[in-house]
Amino acid sequence: MRSLVIGWLLCLSWPLQAALVQSEQGELTRTKNQSTSDAGGTPAAELRTQQIESARAEKEANLQSEAEPKLQHDIDWVQSSFPYKLLTSQLGGFGIGLGHSGAGSGFAIGPQFSRSDLLSGNLSIRIAARGSTNKSYLGRVDLSLHGLLSGHAFLNFSAAHRDLSEMPYYGAGPDSEKSGRSDYRLEDTDVELRPGITALRHVRAGLIGGFVKVNVGPGHATRYISAERQFTPETAPGIDRQTGFWRGGGFLEYDWRDRDWAPTSGGKYAAEYSRYLDRNVERFSFLRLDFDAVQYIPLFNHTRVIALHGATSLTKTNSSQRVPFYLQPTLGGAETLRGYRAFR
Repeated sequence: MRSLVIGWLLCLSWPLQAALVQSEQGELTRTKNQSTSDAGGTPAAELRTQQIESARAEKEANLQSEAEPKLQHDIDWVQSSFPYKLLTSQLGGFGIGLGHSGAGSGFAIGPQFSRSDLLSGNLSIRIAARGSTNKSYLGRVDLSLHGLLSGHAFLNFSAAHRDLSEMPYYGAGPDSEKSGRSDYRLEDTDVELRPGITALRHVRAGLIGGFVKVNVGPGHATRYISAERQFTPETAPGIDRQTGFWRGGGFLEYDWRDRDWAPTSGGKYAAEYSRYLDRNVERFSFLRLDFDAVQYIPLFNHTRVIALHGATSLTKTNSSQRVPFYLQPTLGGAETLRGYRAFR
C-alpha cells in the first residue's frame, strides 16, 4: 500500500517537471528567435529605404508635364494669333473695328485705337473711324479722365462725325405705319463735355455742355422713297432747313451692377435733362427729359439672368418752336425694344 502511494505521487510530479522544462525551453527558443530578428532587422529596413529612394529618383528622372487639353490649346493659339490681337486692339492699342455704326449705316469696318491704362489708369482714350458698304462713314474720339479729386470727380469728352446714307423714317407719332418707311441722309457733328462728381457710392451726377450741327438730304437706298418726297415740312419739321444747336443740361445716375459688361445682378437707373437751343433759324429749340432704368435678376448661381428694362423720353416746346424730325424720340431696335424696327 505504501508502495502504491509513493508511485502515484511520483507520477503526479513528473508532468509538472516536464512542463517546467518545456516552458524553459520555449522561453529560450523565443529569446533566441527575437535576438535573431533584432540582429537581422536593421539590414532589411535599410534595404527597403534604398528601394524607396531608388523608385523616387527614377520617377523624378522621368517626370513629364501634364498634357494640355486640345480645346484649351486651340483657344490659346487663337488668342495669341495676329488677327485676334488686331480685332481686340491688343497691338499697343491699335486694331480693326467691325460691325455697324447704327441703323442706316450697314456693315462697317475701320481702324481704331483704344487704351484704358494711361496716366496710371486714370485716362481712357478711344479713336475710331469706319466706312460701310452703303457709303456711310463714322469718325469718333472719346476721352475719359477718372480719379480726379481723389476719385470723387471725372471728366468725359467726346467728338463724333457721322455721314449715314440710309436713315429710316416712318413718320411722327404712334400712328405711323410700317409700310410708310422712307429714308434720308443724315450728316451730323456732335461735340460734348460732361464733368461730374461721384457724390456717394454708386451715385454720379454731372453737367452736360455741347454743340450739334445737323444736315439732312435725300437717302441713298433705292428700295425706299426718299423722305423729302413723302413728307412735308409740316409733317417732318426741319426736313427742308437744317441748323445747329447749343446743348446744355445735367444728369444723375445710380449704378450698382456687378460689372459694366454683361452684368448678371444689380441695376442702373438714370435721368438726363437737356435743352437744345437753335442757333441759326431759331425755330427748333426744345427741352428733352430722358429716364432709363434696368434691373438684372440672377438665376441659377448667376448662369442665367432676367433683365427688366424701362425707358421714356419726353420733349417740350413753346408755341413758336418745334422738335426737328431727326431729333424726335424713337422706339425700336436692340437698345429700346427688341423685335421692333429701329427708329419707329
